[in-house]
Amino acid sequence: MRINRRPKDNFVHVYYLNDMSAPFKTPVKTLISPHALQDLIPDAYVINAIKLGVLLDKEVLMTVADNGHVCIWRTDALDKPPFVLSHDVVSTWGIALHGSQGLVAVSTNDKKITVFNILKLTESTLLFENKKRTVKRAAGNILGGLEKCDLIGHEHNIPNIDFNETGEYLVSCSIDKTCRVWDIAHQKVVTTRRLPSRTQESQSW
Repeated sequence: MRINRRPKDNFVHVYYLNDMSAPFKTPVKTLISPHALQDLIPDAYVINAIKLGVLLDKEVLMTVADNGHVCIWRTDALDKPPFVLSHDVVSTWGIALHGSQGLVAVSTNDKKITVFNILKLTESTLLFENKKRTVKRAAGNILGGLEKCDLIGHEHNIPNIDFNETGEYLVSCSIDKTCRVWDIAHQKVVTTRRLPSRTQESQSW
């Protein structure tokens, strides 16, 4: 599978390739937020970033948009509508997933990171269930009963974020020339590294 998005698009093309060197043909699926199809201003849903990963044992495709909308599709069920997180109406750029914890983090141009507890938010949905075989869900995660939390402290936009292996910590890299490591459960910074310039705006574990 290959994913393609051009600048200023509010949709994603999905292609299936026989091998990695095969040419792009007609997309097998075009994904778009259901809200963008209904809104009179579809340009507000321009996609800023996409991410493919595993969430609660299911492969998912995530998109974040200029108006803060976050969409999550299961790649084995692309015909179904996405799970939509209505974030603040702020341009959203960074995406991070932690599969076993069931966490999704997004960062925005209002200097804030929001961590969504997908394990909690999908308790009453079939988004991560299989009709033939129920996926064994974890009893809880580090956010417990919280549906989301905000990590606040950066002084500028935050283009890049990433979880550590256990999902207990998140690293963020901002245009304010700092990288910060956050304790998610306590929603606080545990360490900060100040960069000499804006040459490094990406960080991962």
